Amino acid sequence: MVAGDTLVYADIASNLLNHGIYGTSTATGIHTTLIRLPGYPLFLAALFRLFGQGNFLAVMLVQAVFDIATCYLLADIALRIFSGKDATASARGERVAMAAFLIAALCPFTANYVGTPLTECLEIFFIALATDVAIVAFDRRSYGYWAACGVAVAAAIQLRPDGGLLLGSIGLAILWQLWRNRSYWRHYVASGLVMTAVALSPCVPWAIRNWRQFHVFQPLVTTGATDPGEYVPTGWNRWVKTWILDYSSTEDVTFLVSGEPISIDDIPARAFDGPQGRQRVATLIDEYNKHLLMTPELSDQFGQLAEASIRRHPVRYYILLPVGRVIDIWLRPRTEMLPLDTHWWRFQTDPHDSFFALSLLLLNFVLVAAAIAGAFRLQKARYVSLLLIYPVVRTIFLGMLGGVEDRYTLECFPFVILLAAVFVISLRQGKTPVAA
Repeated sequence: MVAGDTLVYADIASNLLNHGIYGTSTATGIHTTLIRLPGYPLFLAALFRLFGQGNFLAVMLVQAVFDIATCYLLADIALRIFSGKDATASARGERVAMAAFLIAALCPFTANYVGTPLTECLEIFFIALATDVAIVAFDRRSYGYWAACGVAVAAAIQLRPDGGLLLGSIGLAILWQLWRNRSYWRHYVASGLVMTAVALSPCVPWAIRNWRQFHVFQPLVTTGATDPGEYVPTGWNRWVKTWILDYSSTEDVTFLVSGEPISIDDIPARAFDGPQGRQRVATLIDEYNKHLLMTPELSDQFGQLAEASIRRHPVRYYILLPVGRVIDIWLRPRTEMLPLDTHWWRFQTDPHDSFFALSLLLLNFVLVAAAIAGAFRLQKARYVSLLLIYPVVRTIFLGMLGGVEDRYTLECFPFVILLAAVFVISLRQGKTPVAA
């Protein structure tokens, strides 16, 4: 699938190759930009240089190599965590590693993003790599390996700004080890500083470039992925956050602003405070549809609706909706990159798509449920914090966002796959895999 964000990344890569400008193409020419971190555009630029500009097949084939490498990394992580010194423990670790490799190799949800030129495939690889190297660094108490871990984390950050969650998660794992082994506190503090310094070092030239080009301090990207001076409809965004729950609404409504008409019928009833509220929103939507532009005036009016809704339903806004969004992005069928109807529950209108999507939903549910069960079966396995902290931190972070896309949880799948492998092997062995 080549569309949307892929074309933005490719445009930046092509402009970098052809004109030496890190920018996007517009009707008035090429304009420098900071809406995307340089990691993936540089990756595309390198492949376009080698295999021809716009050669997305080459990009996807290279991503397939990264995806296969991720399978081996997950197997290696399992070996390092669950293998012990005696033969029985070693055999147990090998079985968990094989299960992790097979689940990773056969997982259709990560495979979807091998065939999509987006950051997810590479991001997952570097998350797995950073975790694997962190385990080696813990075992060997090596600053060199902590620096190597920082390089992997840096790559994850330069691909996606939320890669910073990986830095924080590994940092929390270091603090946990420090708490358990206080006699090594100097080593763990120094290790965390080394990893952090290396991981954040690429942000320095990027921040300097943005300061010189735009006169703003921006070491990553803005929350709305916009350039300085570009209008952001904050009122509209806040109003959407008072009701959005599932990805279908993201496609039906938020992706259309600005530039495409919105139907009031695509907005769920929970967005309105009674018939009068619905009529008020319908009036604003009609006004938007006249020019297909979310103006500051319109956005402000939506913002007023948002403030009123939050005052009336604070529990829904701050607790129920974030929890609902988390459940949705974790348990949806993950069809956003497939030619299937996003409204997968409408069996009468499209039974084929609904049946296929339901199959994926069940498969995803089994995988996530197995991972949760596997987490509860961990007892004395080493470095359990490396497997558990990142998924928890990222889930909390995603619940706070207004946008809901299934792919935002894919970065957790290395840990989901490892924990699911633990559960599968524990079923076969009748006990929890425990490292010696």
